[in-house]
Amino acid sequence: AVVSTQSGHYGRAEAVEIFLTLLDTKVLEHLELNMFRELHKLAVVFEVNWLTESCRVWLKGLINTASTREEKTYIFEECWYIADRLNTEVMMDVLICVLEHKDNTALLSDYLSDISVLETGRIDALLKLGGVDTDLFLQSVLQNLENKKELNLNVKYLLNGMNLAYSRERNEVLFLEVMDTISNLPEISVNDMRFVQKLMSDTARLVRSRKEERKTRKTVVWDVMKDFALFDSCNTVDDVLKAITDDRVTSMFMVVALLFYVCRLNVLNSEELQVFLTSLENLCRQKKLQKVSRQFICNITTALNYSEREESKLLINLLNKIKNNNLLSTHNGNAIIKCDKNLDTEYLFTYKHPLSANCTQIDSKCGFILRESKEDNYTVRLCTEREECENTGIHIHDDISASDMYWYSLLSGRCGSNRVTVPGCRWWGYRGWWYRWWMYWLPDFTDWKIEGDYLAYNVGEYTVAKQQ
Repeated sequence: AVVSTQSGHYGRAEAVEIFLTLLDTKVLEHLELNMFRELHKLAVVFEVNWLTESCRVWLKGLINTASTREEKTYIFEECWYIADRLNTEVMMDVLICVLEHKDNTALLSDYLSDISVLETGRIDALLKLGGVDTDLFLQSVLQNLENKKELNLNVKYLLNGMNLAYSRERNEVLFLEVMDTISNLPEISVNDMRFVQKLMSDTARLVRSRKEERKTRKTVVWDVMKDFALFDSCNTVDDVLKAITDDRVTSMFMVVALLFYVCRLNVLNSEELQVFLTSLENLCRQKKLQKVSRQFICNITTALNYSEREESKLLINLLNKIKNNNLLSTHNGNAIIKCDKNLDTEYLFTYKHPLSANCTQIDSKCGFILRESKEDNYTVRLCTEREECENTGIHIHDDISASDMYWYSLLSGRCGSNRVTVPGCRWWGYRGWWYRWWMYWLPDFTDWKIEGDYLAYNVGEYTVAKQQ
């Protein structure tokens, strides 16, 4: 069936009749597109948890398979209705997590054709779906300014929510055209003129700052001895906070790894847990920690549900709180890149950085190479010289930085007939704490193997939506 928001919805009387029938049968065998909204709403309002979950599982199925404009529009509208009217963003989070990796140009263009009619919450969701394509949003702003005399409040809201520093880095000509067009509106107010001037000055300052940061980019992706020392020094959550304060931890991925170890040694009560999370939030406001991907945490908690150890409940609770905190975790703030080739001591990754979107080099692909060195205290570093990439099919851009990387592997183990995938390590002999920890948490799992090498690349500063 073709999904369309124009197909209408069941009337309340029909929905109530179906709802009452389901209360008796307790089985949802079939759900039509125009039945979902009313039925799901009734399930939520009357706290029929099994039906609520069944409806959401059905909607998740549509989200995972949506490909056409009509299908994406339907699921976006339903997820927005749930967020706006039922006050929960759980389904919108699922939608963004799935669709952010797809081409949403048609969907976004439809909604952005008239920004003035959009609710601010809907604009926030569209910004998150925008990925790294700031040009689409700036072009939409220009279209919305055509034949206008003054600046619309929703256009201001959209610009305030955009990552304008990245927008200018990606396409300075288009960015300046937008600013000039707003400044030249016939009846622009004094306040709106000040608004544009502030956007311009704030953006220019951020662009300068980002350029300076890139000049001092790091090349070491992983240092074994430093990590060993880090884990030896972190036995409590206070130790973890101190490591962040001292800049020995710069990624929430590493915080999650440390918590695997800490939660084996300590049992935190609810008050201690909240104190730790509050302190962690405050530190993340002060420092630029790479946020952990929510799918990364979901893989861990799914596996931990198989654990019979009492401590696993504490760890699952803690990880879920991190996952639901926008300061600590992200949907689209990391690009998850799978290693294309493993050449013994070299790891080749194909990846086009957002700032390299207009690269025209055709003799090789954008990417980077990580090289292992046992002589240099067991480190893995980013190859930064052009000569290091010769004859590899890869060329590197100056925008790539080791400080934006978290390197890991996916492992899988068998529990009965189920094979469960978890984050792990490529070098069991050196980075083997992940593997040893999984052996502790999941002692009944067998047939462990490596599924692939991955890298989480921090693109939080290169997305359409301004990061919190």
